[in-house]
Amino acid sequence: MKHLKDWLERLKSRPVSGDYWEDRRRQEALEALAACTGYGDWLTLSTHGNGFAREAAVRELSEQPSPETLVALLERLNDWVPQIRQLAYEAVQRYLAPEHVRALLHALPALMALAERQRADHGPTLAVARAVLQVPELRMDVEVAFATRHGKAARFLFTLLQEVSAEPVALLRMALAHREMTVRQMAVKACKTLPAEQARPLLLEAFDKPGASVRVVVLHALLPLLDDTRPVLRAALLDASPSIRALARWAAPREQLDAHSVLMARLHQPHPVNKRDWMGLLGLSHELAVELDESWISAAMLSGISSVRLAAVPCLSKNRLAHRLMALSDSADKVFAKAVEHLREEPWAVLQADLDMRLDRDWYVLPPERREALMHLRPRWQQLAYWLRRLDAAPQERQHWLMHLKNWLSQQYLMVDPVTHPVERTALIERVQQLESAGLLPEGSTKRLR
Repeated sequence: MKHLKDWLERLKSRPVSGDYWEDRRRQEALEALAACTGYGDWLTLSTHGNGFAREAAVRELSEQPSPETLVALLERLNDWVPQIRQLAYEAVQRYLAPEHVRALLHALPALMALAERQRADHGPTLAVARAVLQVPELRMDVEVAFATRHGKAARFLFTLLQEVSAEPVALLRMALAHREMTVRQMAVKACKTLPAEQARPLLLEAFDKPGASVRVVVLHALLPLLDDTRPVLRAALLDASPSIRALARWAAPREQLDAHSVLMARLHQPHPVNKRDWMGLLGLSHELAVELDESWISAAMLSGISSVRLAAVPCLSKNRLAHRLMALSDSADKVFAKAVEHLREEPWAVLQADLDMRLDRDWYVLPPERREALMHLRPRWQQLAYWLRRLDAAPQERQHWLMHLKNWLSQQYLMVDPVTHPVERTALIERVQQLESAGLLPEGSTKRLR
C-alpha cells in the first residue's frame, strides 16, 4: 500500500499539462480511485477504461495475493498499455511456484486464454505455468481439479497429466470415466498406443459407461484387440444406441455373425424389462425390416416408457393399422406425432371412419395442436367437408363452427387434393356459396376454392 500511496501522490502532484484529454484522464483516474473502498473495488478497477486507474489497480492487487487476484493480473498481461503489461508480468511471476497451485488452478481459464492473445509473447509465462502444474508433488491436486473440470480446462489438464504420467493406465481409467465426453474420446485415442493387454480391459470397462458418442469410438478401438469379437458384437447389435448398432452390423459379416439370427434368438427370450433392452430390440428389428409378432408389438405399445412406445411405432407394418391408430391416443406428444407421420402414408379411405369418429368424439378435449394434426391427415377437400358437416349437424354451435370454417377458408389459396371426386367438390363449393350468399361467410370465400 505504501508504494501505491507514493504513486498516487506523484499522480496528484503532476502539473497541469494544458492538454484537455490528458488532464481529463488524470482527473477521471483520481475520481475512480477515490471511490475504491475494498478489495472487490480494486478487482473491478483492473478492467477500467482509464489506463491510470488500471495501473493503480495492478499495483494494489500485486500486494494482495489470492486466486482472484491472479485472474485479474493474467487479464492485464495482455493490456494495451505496455507499462501495465510489465507491472502485471512482474506480479504474475510470483505465482509461478508450487505453493500457489490453488491459485493457478483457479485461474486456469485466464491462463489458457493467454495462448490466443498476441499483444505480447506469453509463451514463456505459459511454459513456466505448465511446468509448475506438472511437478510430481502437485499431481494429486491437479488430478482432483481434472476430475471436476469440463470443456477446454479438462482437456488442458488431461494433456498436462498425460505428458508426465508414470502410470498411464491409472490416468486413462480416470479419463475414460470423465464427465467431459471430449476427454473420454482423447483417452480412447491414447489407449490405442498402449499394449493390447493394457488397453483391452480399459476399453471393455469404458464400453459399459453411458455416452453413445464415446462408446462407438470405444467399440471401434476395441474390436481389433479381441481374440473373439462375437460376444461383444452380439451385445452391440442389440444396443440402445443406433450408432453402436450400425457399427456392429457393419462388423458382423466380417466375423461370420448374422444380425438376423441374433435378433431371432433374442425374440425367443422373455420381453425386455428396461428401456435400454427395448430400444435395442425395436431398433434392430426396424433396421432389419423384421416384423414382430403380436405379443411383442402389444407389449411395446403398452409399455409405461414413452420412448419405448415411440420406438415401436416405426415397427408397425401396414397391416397393423389398429396399433397405429391407437398411438393417436397416446399421452406422449412425440408418440402421437410419430403416429401421424406414419399414417400420412395410408389411403384416405382406410383412415376416414376412425378419424371422423375420433374428431367428433374428442374435438373439445383435444389440444389445438393435435386437432390441427388430425385435420391435416385429411385431404384438403375432406377438411372442408368436415367443417360443413359439423356446421350443419349442430345449429346450436353454428358460431363456433363458422369461426373455424372462416379461419380455414382464409388460409386456402391452392386446393391440391387428388382424392376427392369432382362431383363431391362441386357440392362442397355450392354449399360454401350458399353460406356466402346468406352473409355467413366473407365475400370471396368461394373464389378461394376455385
